[in-house]
Amino acid sequence: MTQVTDFYMNLPEPVRAFFDRQYHDSYRLLDASRHPRTGLYADAYMTFGENPDQMCSIAATGVGLIGLTVADMEGWDDNASEKAVTTLKCVLGEVEGCQPTRDAETGFFAHFVDMETGENLNSEISTIDTSLLVAGALFAGEHFKNDPEIKEMAQRLLNQIDWKVVISDKDKGVINMIVKDGRGTASLASFNEYALVAHLALLGQPDNEDIQALWYGNFAESKLDEFPKARYRDIDVLTDNENNAFLSSFVHQFPYYLVPEYAKSSVFREHYMNACQADRLKWKEHEDVPSYVWGYGAGPNDGLHGGYHADKVNNSPGDIASAYIVAGFLPVYPAGIHDLYALYRLHIPYDEYTNPTDKEDESKFKASYVYGLHRYSWWHLEQKDRWYPTKITLIDWSSMLYGLTAFKRGMSFFTERLVEATESTRT
Repeated sequence: MTQVTDFYMNLPEPVRAFFDRQYHDSYRLLDASRHPRTGLYADAYMTFGENPDQMCSIAATGVGLIGLTVADMEGWDDNASEKAVTTLKCVLGEVEGCQPTRDAETGFFAHFVDMETGENLNSEISTIDTSLLVAGALFAGEHFKNDPEIKEMAQRLLNQIDWKVVISDKDKGVINMIVKDGRGTASLASFNEYALVAHLALLGQPDNEDIQALWYGNFAESKLDEFPKARYRDIDVLTDNENNAFLSSFVHQFPYYLVPEYAKSSVFREHYMNACQADRLKWKEHEDVPSYVWGYGAGPNDGLHGGYHADKVNNSPGDIASAYIVAGFLPVYPAGIHDLYALYRLHIPYDEYTNPTDKEDESKFKASYVYGLHRYSWWHLEQKDRWYPTKITLIDWSSMLYGLTAFKRGMSFFTERLVEATESTRT
């Protein structure tokens, strides 16, 4: 039996009941966003529309594959391995009628494609979104030991990509975000979630000297303290610039769960704790906000403060809080589960809410939070005409799944399934 942490075992019964419900719902939202024939996953769960949505996100499909491993471990989905096979066959172009768009020369995927045909939906060929897909595939390959086909397909997917195109400046750790006609463009300096791109490049082409220089010269554990840092009070937080500008908290969370060297690193854990503390303390500057409200994450603000935005310290239009960010930090701030419970119990009782005097409000509330806590405006929660999120982007929701899994099962669930770049990975 898979281990259970003391943090989970010691929860008071009402909090554990909430945890169990929210944890299971973190997978149910993903499953509701999956196309049953192609196995692709939508960019977002539509709270007031039909699901799955027609727009697939290649990154969300990687999240979906990791979700299947959690569902298999927890016994939530008896068909998890079969679903993973379908998804991987589809991204490899082996499902009839669906050919997800890829760059012909390098193998990188378009960010958004049609759920049924794989046709590019006017999006870029993305290195980070492709990396999130491949990371999910490899994770599934390590988990589903009884189905070696999954690992074989995941390895084939990794090997089909020419990773060296991601390098913009190997000496400075600058990575190309976009591939166009076989060439990398739109470069971005480290530190950021593109550490995952560098890791997979080394995993896919370990003998390439430029890729070696990119990783070992910039992203290896010994280099973590050399990244630029933004300073909040007396807390140093990793960033990608020298201008004291902070990154959205998800930027710290994705590498923590998906880059094996970081998942195991005490050095990165210290930086991760700093990012968590800065996020929490910045929210305390709002005098009318309770301590359980925090989380600078990315997500849609439709109908409130523009469209999609990656919120961060000192740059958060309308100060929208993201509950999934709190969940993502649970390995270093386990008390955050009580923050989530307080939010649920006092403001968003998503499985109990009724409003006999306003059935329209009741219907919208239940639709918006059918799978639990996510993105919300504190200042609108208690208003008569509150803001209801119209969708939940799966890539951002992933922090909810990852954090709750780690809280209950420990970070070993991730470290045991992440593939490290060692001699044994060479092909």
